[in-house]
Amino acid sequence: MDDAEQDAALTAHAIDMAWRNDVVLFFAGLPEEAESEGFDRETIDLPQKQLRLLADIVKVNPNVVVVLSNGSAVSVTPWRDSVRGLLEGWLLGQEGGNALADVIFGDVTPSGKLAQTIPMSVLDDPSMPNWPGEAGHVDYGEGVFVGYRYYDTFGRQVAYPFGYGMTYSTFEIRNLSAIPHDNTVQVSAIVTNTGQVRASEVVQLYVAPCACDAARPAHELKGFEKITLDPGEASIVTFELDSRSFAYWSEPRNDWHVERGTYTIEIGSSSRDIAERVQVELPGDGIRLPLTLSSTFDEWSDDPIGGPILQAAINRLSQQEGHPIIPESDMLRMLLGSMPMNATNVLLGSAAGRLCERIMGLYNASNQ
Repeated sequence: MDDAEQDAALTAHAIDMAWRNDVVLFFAGLPEEAESEGFDRETIDLPQKQLRLLADIVKVNPNVVVVLSNGSAVSVTPWRDSVRGLLEGWLLGQEGGNALADVIFGDVTPSGKLAQTIPMSVLDDPSMPNWPGEAGHVDYGEGVFVGYRYYDTFGRQVAYPFGYGMTYSTFEIRNLSAIPHDNTVQVSAIVTNTGQVRASEVVQLYVAPCACDAARPAHELKGFEKITLDPGEASIVTFELDSRSFAYWSEPRNDWHVERGTYTIEIGSSSRDIAERVQVELPGDGIRLPLTLSSTFDEWSDDPIGGPILQAAINRLSQQEGHPIIPESDMLRMLLGSMPMNATNVLLGSAAGRLCERIMGLYNASNQ
């Protein structure tokens, strides 16, 4: 990235113009050599000579609006609190200048939303522990925790969250309703323009999953609707969530899977500006993995068929032994929980073999 010294005469001229005028529009961004899909950027900072010039201009005129031109996120935290406004332009085409002028002078009300999180630092990015890789390989170690799914799940501070974006008006989102049917949900809410100008809001719908064994983000975007309203006008937005909106990819099942449980429907204007939440109970798809002796004690206990079989077998063997084969101990139960059934002899001794034989026989018989 070009970080040569700024021309002294141009710097002096810019500072003098800033001092003489009421408002400064400071256009900043990445140089051409930093914009490519053929290599990775090593920093998300703006060039230092731009930041030095910005700092000098703010000293003589605090009414500075920064207009950015960049293909991907740049760090704004070192300087955003020193300026009055920030307009993210991304990479604009040949009509970019006219588009910016329309927004800056109020001829058009902006309504864009961030399609990515703006982090505080490049070190906060979830890919950093695996980048740039080694020996010619890069692991995509983030799993499902990419972008806002990572930042929101682990409570990381961000400069601007996914879905964030301001307009020249204000909006209220209320009366969230979610009506479940099997594993689908019909959602609606009322959106009102509470400001003074006609503007658009992008209403965003997120789903927070129920408790399950799979690693899942705190919530995921499942729908969005852009709505344009006059001042004081209200309208209803609706969403139809199908079963995939609640599913995750299950490696053991090699298919999408909907867990039975309580899901939270969230509606708002960004991933961190949630206006209302409601909960719905879903029955799940009922697809169970077959139990084997390699299944853990907890997996047997939680299974609707295997659980009663296991408990009945424990009771019967305890009667035959004349004492509980599993002593009343929270610690023992905790240790047993994650053990495969065919390894429980470590804690249960010889009774484990008889227990495994009995539960497997009864379970196989129940599935015939």
